[in-house]
Amino acid sequence: QRPECILAEPDGTLWSADARGGVVRISPDGSQQIVTQSFDKSFTVAADDASRFTEGTLPNGLAFAQNGDILISNFGTDVLEVMARDGQTRLLYDAIDGQPIGKVNFVLRDSRNRIWLTVSTRIKNWMQAVSPNISDGYIALADEKGLRIVADGFKFTNEIRLDAREEYLYIVETCGQCITRMRVGPDGSLTHREIYGPSKL
Repeated sequence: QRPECILAEPDGTLWSADARGGVVRISPDGSQQIVTQSFDKSFTVAADDASRFTEGTLPNGLAFAQNGDILISNFGTDVLEVMARDGQTRLLYDAIDGQPIGKVNFVLRDSRNRIWLTVSTRIKNWMQAVSPNISDGYIALADEKGLRIVADGFKFTNEIRLDAREEYLYIVETCGQCITRMRVGPDGSLTHREIYGPSKL
């Protein structure tokens, strides 16, 4: 249900986010197994979209942790979690600078084992933030110094990717209708913000 993100392993195994509260393991032969902390039906039984997308768990972006666990940016509960492959889940982050973290959308781990996190908006009901006039999305970085904001002012920050050398970060701004590119400093700082490609997609 709602397979927002997919991870692939060398043997052909796929892991997909699932609105029921975890991930689905898809074996190379096509068989599926849902792995959840606790099975959640709130997505399918919700009375309206506002409830469906803002109440209960809603796994969104996924990344492999260094040990093979799965990092989950939970778009429903506004937290970053890590789930072992047996479903055991623990909280990594739910706040930044003493404030609720916001709508955690996507998570990415780089070659230095740093965790990059996108937050689409600080507005609880994120559907109210789907507007080109709201620029409250940000990117956070978790490393040995903890979790901190490294770039702010995005129009609904969505997925991010690093280039092969990890010199640039590419940022989807859904409500900005563009891809933004920023240079990555050795300390994880982001500078030289520019639109990459068409100014409106």
